Amino acid sequence: MKKFGVFAYNFKHKKTYEGLINLFIHGYKPECILAAEAVKITFYKSKYRETLKDIDYTHPKDLAKLFSIPYHVVDHKSEECVKLIKSYSLELGIILGARIIPERIINTFKLGILNMHPGLLPDNRGLDNTKWAIINNLKQGVTTHLIDKYIDKGLLIDRKEIKVYKDDSLVDILSRLQNLEIKMMIDYLDKLSNGDKISYSKLGEGKRYKSVPWEIEKDLIEKFEIYKNNY
Repeated sequence: MKKFGVFAYNFKHKKTYEGLINLFIHGYKPECILAAEAVKITFYKSKYRETLKDIDYTHPKDLAKLFSIPYHVVDHKSEECVKLIKSYSLELGIILGARIIPERIINTFKLGILNMHPGLLPDNRGLDNTKWAIINNLKQGVTTHLIDKYIDKGLLIDRKEIKVYKDDSLVDILSRLQNLEIKMMIDYLDKLSNGDKISYSKLGEGKRYKSVPWEIEKDLIEKFEIYKNNY
């Protein structure tokens, strides 16, 4: 197995927690965890909730201690981050919590940086992917890819769709996508570990979305009911 490190958040976070736990369960131990502090979000926050509330996750620092993994609080864009990647001879990075990672960080890895995106690329790039899929009548799914300097582009590894049920809530759909993200991460690592041939192809341009503005989101629930009947 190639030596890999994890990009994470230095706070309690669902994807960071579930990603790390599943790595450990499936026998994958990162060389280190590179954990970034929280940053203030300045873009518009959509009004219809799609995430669980009041769920207490274990802090990644405590998981690192439990499994004896070096834990570094570091800016993912910094020269210190580059030095840490080189010092651990990391070949692969895995994003379990990060903002935009610059090209010079990406290029420090021999293989690249794996991202699991909760939308089918290249048609659903950017933010609020679940909601934009409903608005634009796109299928719900997850894409695994090796990132490049452009947001949600790079080299395609795999795409998988999820089922949508008539009694689904927005929370149901996002939770199902997040579950699939972790499964596809493990699938990719299994292929690397087994020496299986992996085909990579360049992702196309597609459309990059920002958070859904209220003038569009206000009709989301009505559109959601129609959308569920279509799928």
